Amino acid sequence: MMILIVYGLMYVVAPAILLSAIGGWTFLIYVLWIVGSFLAMQKFCEDREHMPMMEHTEAIGHMMFIAIPGILSAFVFLIIYAL
Repeated sequence: MMILIVYGLMYVVAPAILLSAIGGWTFLIYVLWIVGSFLAMQKFCEDREHMPMMEHTEAIGHMMFIAIPGILSAFVFLIIYAL
């Protein structure tokens, strides 16, 4: 249940507030969030000594829990912004 609250705040409430506060610049924050989280995860994986690359499960985790919800949220708010 807690994960639904966090995702609701992260992908619905925060973009709605940002869209009303800064308008279309909200979509730049989506890019920074998705690319920045990927680069941070990749750097963390490179710093490990026993296996300096991203595992498949980490890449899939980034896609499933950050990239896909972020892109879907961006599309929804892009439609709302266009209307």
